[in-house]
Amino acid sequence: MAFDSLFRTGAIGDLTLRNRVVKSPNTTATCNPDGTVSERTVSHYRRLGEGGTGLVMVEYTYVDDDASKSIHGQPGASRQDHVPGLGLLADEVRSTGAAVGLQLVHAGRQRFLGTSPMKSASTSSWEVAEMPFGVVPTPLTVDEIAGVVRSFGEAAQRAYMARFDLVEVHAGHGYMITNFLSPHTNDRTDEYGGSFENRARILLEIVDSVRDRVPRSFPLSVRLSVTDYEPDGIVLEETVELCRLLEQHGVDVIHASGGHHALQQWEVSSWYMPRQPHRWGWETIKDAVSIPVIASGSLITPEIADEILTSSSADFVSLGRAMLADPDWANKAREGRQLEIVPCIRCNDGCLERGLDQKRSTGCTVNPEVTEEGRFPIGTAPVPKRVAVAGGGPAGLRAAAILHDRGHTVVLFEPGELGGALNHALGSTVKQDLAGLREHLVHEVTRRGIEVRQVAADAAVTGGFDEVVVATGAPQRTFTGPVAEAALVLSPADITARREDLAGRRVVVVGGGFQGCESALRLAELSGTSVVVLEAGEGLLRGDEVKYDALVLPSRLDETGVEVRTGAEVVAVEAKGVRVRRADGTEEAVEADAVLLALGREPSSGTLAAEVEKAGVPVTAIGSATAPGRVYDALHTAFFAARLI
Repeated sequence: MAFDSLFRTGAIGDLTLRNRVVKSPNTTATCNPDGTVSERTVSHYRRLGEGGTGLVMVEYTYVDDDASKSIHGQPGASRQDHVPGLGLLADEVRSTGAAVGLQLVHAGRQRFLGTSPMKSASTSSWEVAEMPFGVVPTPLTVDEIAGVVRSFGEAAQRAYMARFDLVEVHAGHGYMITNFLSPHTNDRTDEYGGSFENRARILLEIVDSVRDRVPRSFPLSVRLSVTDYEPDGIVLEETVELCRLLEQHGVDVIHASGGHHALQQWEVSSWYMPRQPHRWGWETIKDAVSIPVIASGSLITPEIADEILTSSSADFVSLGRAMLADPDWANKAREGRQLEIVPCIRCNDGCLERGLDQKRSTGCTVNPEVTEEGRFPIGTAPVPKRVAVAGGGPAGLRAAAILHDRGHTVVLFEPGELGGALNHALGSTVKQDLAGLREHLVHEVTRRGIEVRQVAADAAVTGGFDEVVVATGAPQRTFTGPVAEAALVLSPADITARREDLAGRRVVVVGGGFQGCESALRLAELSGTSVVVLEAGEGLLRGDEVKYDALVLPSRLDETGVEVRTGAEVVAVEAKGVRVRRADGTEEAVEADAVLLALGREPSSGTLAAEVEKAGVPVTAIGSATAPGRVYDALHTAFFAARLI
């Protein structure tokens, strides 16, 4: 596919872009403590420009030294000392042929530094930002609002001095401006609260302040949430009217997203959420204004992004996490190499759970090099070897490709279908992004011509190799109670192959952890299937699941009609269901046509690695063959192990 719509030139005000692809401003947390950019910051954004993007938007940048800084490692534009580094960053990105923009922000109540002051529209609180530190928001005074308005204008002037091509005001996602726009967070009774006109006042004053300090030819973007998805929050009708006013005040483009941090499933939607969730909003905005609209939010693939432009749903497409996953997204799409794009799986594990939430820089499950660009090259091995890879799941597939690129002769052993644990996403709308990852990893092995043998590896067949990589995963945890011979007992891996058999039947899922909940969702999408989840504990998802999944999974189960029973320990699997012991010691029978055991995984026995090592062949275990883990663990251990062999 040519994706012609993606790679037409486009204009924002007087700025011409080489294509319609925008890199959304994701936080990287790579800057110095004083807000100046670091070498890592510059390298990251230069790499994005090299990937063929039309416009690279640099992450949210604080505008004053009072309360606008939101997070560790954030860039600043609050004083002249920030300009030289920002200028270097802008020059480096522009040297790649991409345009570069700078996003400006005031944290508002979403200040995660744990220090005072935290200033917002009102005292409306969000416990995640406040409770750990005992810091609560105080309402900005009218004089302080005037200072913030002035700071935005001065910061925009600094962006212009640093020779950025565009500046963007962040008026979405729950930061300070949104705190004023949303009735959910604005209970003021002065000229900045109450009516829509009053709540919109601060943003229009900020836009006017920017326009007063930069030439009219310098494009101005506003990023906003079409709605914050709060029941008493921002409504689309107000957002549309706001966009009309922004156009009148000199804004050149609307960057449309959605949600806020307290409802992160809409802001950084997970793999359980639909793609392009805000389309209904940006299309309504586009019909109401004459300036261009940038579509944003889980666009992920070139096919989705191109269709948005082809159908005139929006004028530009903005991708954030997708380009953390693969900075060459645009180049590969333009060259028709879409299967080579390393796909974002929207797991929120590397970027958030193990990245920013741990006070680290942004990471990525599928791209171990993000924010560490150039530090882990895949060079040619000094001595080419014959390497056996045992296991064709995500860890084995990624390791095989890297080993091949290092010049080794690789043979991949997999008795079943390539893809391993990723295969459960095939044919399902649940976590469809994993199916894309599976397709990519298999393609990368296939296009390299790596030999695949459909047999299980053992010490005998790997004896002729110089090294062995064990990527056989972790076994399913077994049920220790009695199981009737006549019972139809399944594992999560059986759902894909037995979809037709299970349609229209009643299925009990034993286990309310990550594995059980998502298995229930897959079963629930089968026509006429009735699903009951039984969990021995007092609540679902009580293990080490990613919290972003826990935000979504329970509500998704409820939406799809899955019945959930907690405090229900399954003590036996019977011919037509299971026997459950309640917390009070009483037992009851739960009828079912099939029983799916989703008890998680247990550590690998390590037998294969021990046998190979005993035979005198060097061996490396990766992925869940070392310990049960997530996709992040599979791909990261594969990457770092393979580049050392």
